Amino acid sequence: MNTIFHEGEYHIQEVMSVTKSADALSSMIKDTIPKIASYFLEDLNFCVLTLGTKNDNIFTSVVYDNKSFIKIISQNSFSINLKNKSHIPDIFFKQRLVNIGIIGLEFSSAKRIRINGKAKIINSEIIVLIDEIYSNCPKYIKKRFLQKQMKPLDTPIIENELELNQNLINVITNSDTFFLASGHKGKGLDVSYKGGEKGFVKVNSSTQLSFDDLPGNNLYNTLGNIYTNPYINMFFIDFENNNTYNILGNANIEEINIKEGKRLRVIINCIKITINKNSFSLDYK
Repeated sequence: MNTIFHEGEYHIQEVMSVTKSADALSSMIKDTIPKIASYFLEDLNFCVLTLGTKNDNIFTSVVYDNKSFIKIISQNSFSINLKNKSHIPDIFFKQRLVNIGIIGLEFSSAKRIRINGKAKIINSEIIVLIDEIYSNCPKYIKKRFLQKQMKPLDTPIIENELELNQNLINVITNSDTFFLASGHKGKGLDVSYKGGEKGFVKVNSSTQLSFDDLPGNNLYNTLGNIYTNPYINMFFIDFENNNTYNILGNANIEEINIKEGKRLRVIINCIKITINKNSFSLDYK
């Protein structure tokens, strides 16, 4: 077993018969920031991050700007300016140190980078200490092109729900993009990009969603986490109406057979939904 992967990742790799190809890619996972990655991070306009406390409380948010908001501090640390962000609960500002998973994404080039580690929020800034960093494959990313001016926002509004309302159902069924946050007790948090044709996320009921996992880099970070810990966040952005949606839930994995062979289906039972209206002002076309 390759020690870079935890037991859940290795189990899913075995189920999907991709252990050798995953092992071949393991060397790309680093614990310091490669030079080319530092340039990419400092030029980003968009990242999604998930924060977690020791008691498994996790929450996902987007941070963005029409100019750079990340600064490299050292080979294994950087800061994120929180001037423009969706809702982050107060509990994370009160912790000495939290777990963090980040995905930085450039929609126009379909480039992305994934990071996990520890973090401290100080006033309007997050200081990130890296455990793992690696670039991710560009598959399934919906290309979007950033406009120069950000859209004006009204006062942010926070609403909490226990079930999917009709507006959110419409957002989900018309989405080609969402972000999935998960965690492992030893390796920390992860947040990944999930993309597909509109409707690839299915609404099974007012409290249940599902999607079929599509072939990617064969590492199975997210599904490996879910195998060991079903507690997840689904994070949707309504790019047209400037709202974000954080869906906390429990996930399980089912094997299904399709014409091309075996595939894995993820089924999510919703626990709590946080709606953040007027929380995203980047203008993508």
